[in-house]
Amino acid sequence: MARSRPTVADLQALKGKRQLSKLRVFSLDEAEAAERAGIDMISVTYELIFDPRFRDAAPTCFAIPGDEQAKMGATTDEILRMAVKLRAASADAMYCSASLQTIRRLRDEHIPVCGHVGLIPAHATWTGGFKAVGKTAESAAFVWKQVKDLEAAGA
Repeated sequence: MARSRPTVADLQALKGKRQLSKLRVFSLDEAEAAERAGIDMISVTYELIFDPRFRDAAPTCFAIPGDEQAKMGATTDEILRMAVKLRAASADAMYCSASLQTIRRLRDEHIPVCGHVGLIPAHATWTGGFKAVGKTAESAAFVWKQVKDLEAAGA
């Protein structure tokens, strides 16, 4: 049976039913290998998603471009403009580690957002560097609260 690219609704329906696979890819060859391996979701660079050959390489992988703009301190409006371009270029969602306000704005424009909690490399200087998070009950509760806040914002 042929595989089709999942929608956000398809992924949500799988919650609690099976684990999804996700892989970071940097090239068309890696995207094609992920496709052949049956990887569900791929995290891709902006450069890759804008390559017109991308969907030929990975037609059924749910593609989530990375967070280049948020790392550069882009405004909510700049992130929204880029998100529209990414969707037009065949992105299925947008990874965003910006504020809850920005995530709500993307949600209001019907742009699927993949949030990020725990160790966020772009925010490492604010959290004491690259170290494990959620190792104590208190820090695990904080990560859980971040997850719930992101869900409430629309991620």
